Amino acid sequence: MILIYSTTEESSVGKTLKKFYIKTKNMEWRVIIITILLIISLIPLTSVYHSNAKPLPLSPLNSNDPGITFYDEQIFMALNAYPVSTNLIAYVKVISQTSDSGYGPAYLLNAITNNDWWYQIGVAYNWPYTNGSFDPGFHMIYMVWNSSGNPVIGPVLLSFNGNVNNGDEIMLEIEISNGNIVLSAYDNSTGAKAVATFNANGASSIVTDLNFLHGYITGLMTEWYHLRAYFGGELGVVYRLQYLTTSFTLGINEMYLTSPPQSIASNEVAYSVSNNYTFYDLSYIGAYATSNGYYFITGDLYPIFLKYKVIGGSFNIPINVTYFYDSFKETARLPSLIFVDSNSNISLPSMVLNGLSRIFSLNSTPILANRSGNLTVYYQLQYFININVPVNASINGIYTTLSSGWYNASIKVTISPFTYYPNSSRIMVFSYPMSQFTLNNPINLTITYILQYYVHVNSLIPLFGSINGTNSTIFSGWYNQNTIIQIYNITFYQSNETRAIITKILPANKILVNMSYTITVDELVQYYIVVKSQIPIYALINGSNNTLTSNWYNRGTTISVENITYYGPNNEYRDIIIAILPSKNITVENPVTISIITVKQYPLTVYSKIPVYALVNGTNETLQKYSWFNAGSRIQIENITYYINSSARLLMEKVLPYSNFTLLQSINVTIITLPQYFLNISSNYPVYIFFNGKNTTLSNGWYNNGTEIELYSTWYINQTERQHLVSISLNGKSTSVSVIIINEPISLKLQYVLQYYIDLISNIPIKALINSTLITFSPGWYNTGTLISFINMSYYVSNNTRYVILSIVPFNFTVNRSITVKVITIKEYLVTVNTPVLITIANRTVNTSEIWVPAGQTILIPKYVNISNNVRIFYNTTSYLINVIQPTNINVKPVKEYFVTINGSSEWLPAGSVITLTHSIPIYEQGKWIGTYNVTNGMTITVNEPITETLVKTLNGTFVGSIVIVIAIIIGGILLLTIRRSRPKF
Repeated sequence: MILIYSTTEESSVGKTLKKFYIKTKNMEWRVIIITILLIISLIPLTSVYHSNAKPLPLSPLNSNDPGITFYDEQIFMALNAYPVSTNLIAYVKVISQTSDSGYGPAYLLNAITNNDWWYQIGVAYNWPYTNGSFDPGFHMIYMVWNSSGNPVIGPVLLSFNGNVNNGDEIMLEIEISNGNIVLSAYDNSTGAKAVATFNANGASSIVTDLNFLHGYITGLMTEWYHLRAYFGGELGVVYRLQYLTTSFTLGINEMYLTSPPQSIASNEVAYSVSNNYTFYDLSYIGAYATSNGYYFITGDLYPIFLKYKVIGGSFNIPINVTYFYDSFKETARLPSLIFVDSNSNISLPSMVLNGLSRIFSLNSTPILANRSGNLTVYYQLQYFININVPVNASINGIYTTLSSGWYNASIKVTISPFTYYPNSSRIMVFSYPMSQFTLNNPINLTITYILQYYVHVNSLIPLFGSINGTNSTIFSGWYNQNTIIQIYNITFYQSNETRAIITKILPANKILVNMSYTITVDELVQYYIVVKSQIPIYALINGSNNTLTSNWYNRGTTISVENITYYGPNNEYRDIIIAILPSKNITVENPVTISIITVKQYPLTVYSKIPVYALVNGTNETLQKYSWFNAGSRIQIENITYYINSSARLLMEKVLPYSNFTLLQSINVTIITLPQYFLNISSNYPVYIFFNGKNTTLSNGWYNNGTEIELYSTWYINQTERQHLVSISLNGKSTSVSVIIINEPISLKLQYVLQYYIDLISNIPIKALINSTLITFSPGWYNTGTLISFINMSYYVSNNTRYVILSIVPFNFTVNRSITVKVITIKEYLVTVNTPVLITIANRTVNTSEIWVPAGQTILIPKYVNISNNVRIFYNTTSYLINVIQPTNINVKPVKEYFVTINGSSEWLPAGSVITLTHSIPIYEQGKWIGTYNVTNGMTITVNEPITETLVKTLNGTFVGSIVIVIAIIIGGILLLTIRRSRPKF
């Protein structure tokens, strides 16, 4: 529950007292009432607004404050389980921060006692008043709320007895002692203190199990009043508890302090913890809070457990870290818990040196602080290795060069017996302190070695000579510095057919090894070539034409054997070289025997208009007009169709003298051909034709020259489906010829339409839209896809007899199959009436003078039609119920009647009727008919409207007056006579 307190509005009690004050003239009362009003104006009014936390209300400077509506932002940590009894202590590092309006926050410690009273104690900075001003600097602020949720004390700003500075750590304490509540704030840096003491109202302990009952909490809170919603962006503030809480709730509230107040936003999350190494965050509407159960941080600050780990061993030199805490640069020693501005840099040393030992960071530095939690920085321990000469070695199984420098601790090093250098030299290690070791400390290595150079021998033959005066075979290899190598010039015979002659030795035949050498020997290698041939052989030897004979030839010599053909008398046969073994073109690379093989051939002459293909000894070949083939060749001429182009070809009809023979002499062959042309059919349906005396389907294909094809214009698929030929295009030109003669390539394009028979069952003609054209529909063949839509149009036999269509099934359709259309009709007759009248037919009533009635249908004409409750029409006719079996004329005479009531007696009378209103009455009475006409008795009226007349009787005034006069005269006479009789006589 949130209780908002207003100090700017008058209460109803205050208004009543003011009225009383105005009416009272006694000065003493005025003083008392003013005092009461001041007291009442300081008592906040309450509303019934509910939330998870209460705002700390603002204090008025005086009772005449105009009042400003604020927003209140609360960031709190409620202790759900905490070891409290009679006192609660927390520490907070206060920050002098303000909003744009100059207002600052309050850093609060809250406690609920076991009697459900709530106490708030804290440090406020630039705390605002209700009129918008503020009390500058740091003050202790406190407030007390009772168990009903109402404030009873405060808020009160209390000055410290000394200085409180930005960044000082303040100890806040709420203690129950000797029946009192003691609220105190103590600056651990300056010793400044502020204390307030109150009666505990019977409370004996501080509890957490009443959290949120009235909006109270036992815990910590940063509260800040401001003029805009969602202020957020608080600088980081660190609270510290005495003990670790195992359960807490983080919350962020935003309220608009109107009357009643409005909740802008609220968010709460409960956490359970088992250690103080994990921080739990809550970020909402720009505000941020985090806690590990021991520290509570609000604002733009991340708590980070920062530690380091050295890989490879231990390193005892201290490591410092720099970071920013509320924009102030701080320094800490690892490991440490630090509080860092969000998105600021944490700077760590990239390397720490200790003599010949050092560590360097494996993490990039600086580190961006973008979250709270644990952060471990890894360092690699290294030791310096000093070695007198770089050597090849295996470091952790990786082959590399070991030279003086820094190396990771704990690496395993194995020194190689040989170390190779880029100039084809190496050292051979033959003495060293150790060949294998694990680097656990700095080390100094002195290596004893001998220098060697690699001598590469580039020779195709073995080299013989001396090494330092000793005969030896000279090989490629490593030789000690200052070795003398001498090479002898000796011809080397590998076999009787291969030999090598040394022609040059570079750089010399004798060298002193003081660098890397390549000894290149130029050898002239020769091979013996054997030539076997029955005919003289000529060849190009290294480009020169010579007779090829058996002899020694240098390696690399090129021999190109000439292929010479020998012709017999009259060219009736010839001998040709068919094989030169191993090859016609030889590059001498080894001993070889060159063999020449020949074959006898006969000529074959072919006469043909088309190319001729044949299997020659099973191999497909194209026969030229004049060709040579080996004696005994088996020739089978293939019956292959020759395509002049894609639409014309020639078929082989005959081969003379024969198509299959063995060539044992020269021979002439003649080919006879038959022309064919390709017929290309393009049609949307199969093409049915009469061909070769029978019905068949025409297809694309080759047809002999002169073939005739007859096309059917209509082909009946069945009794209700057919295809109809609508257009013929022959080689791109339209034609009506249905007999096609093939004497050239033909492109035949045919357009058929599929038709279905549409039948009709109807006793009347009907209209239809055929592809939007209106016609009288008749049964017949209709193209597929034709849109047929029938029109429901009555058919008139005469002007008073017709047929009305009740249904057409189907009513509209697209032709894609054979269909029978069924039309159902009804016969109707025209019934006419000489005047419009209400006619009832088939339970419906129509006011008309003309109506079509189904044959045999009965109609009803009303006898009366009421226009109103006193006017009606009487229809006078011969019959009111008529069975229509033919066209009918009905004569009806309408008579208008009015309802007439005379002296209570009623009847319907035709318009124009005449009534005489008469009734006998005594002479002393007179009568008048009151109603529609208001006439005297005996008058005649005409019925032209509803009439109501009632006879009203009254006294006959004339008659009664005359009687009265007569009586008066008589009485007067009697009196006169009497008076005269009694007059005295003189």
